[in-house]
Amino acid sequence: MERNLADKLINKARLRHTRQRRAVLETILQSHDHPSAATIFQRAVKRLPGISLATVYNCLEALSAKRIINQLHFDNGPSRYCPNLVEHAHVLDDSNQRVIDVKLKEGIKPEDVFDLPEGVRVVRLDACLHGEIPAMS
Repeated sequence: MERNLADKLINKARLRHTRQRRAVLETILQSHDHPSAATIFQRAVKRLPGISLATVYNCLEALSAKRIINQLHFDNGPSRYCPNLVEHAHVLDDSNQRVIDVKLKEGIKPEDVFDLPEGVRVVRLDACLHGEIPAMS
């Protein structure tokens, strides 16, 4: 299933279709742990032996630029990647660097939560909450 979805997303974004992009995107689509580029490389090389770390970074840059995936920045740590494009936030457990997605409650908009200056229009939400994530989440 990831292969068909990866192909559709790459085609829809009008990116040049390569085995490397497909392998990287399939890896991310199967990941629910918001992996770093290094982790994606370790997983992608199992799909496509011979792929380089530099190629993984190039693929991640292209996929992020076309908004096929989200690139996440947490403090000074490495970027992490999320395939979930539905508006949501993240919770980062600082003790173990685990990240989970959290949905906004039904009907809630960022403007309902934040006291935005007049005239500011939110076009995308990129929020990170820091806390402790129970082992079962």
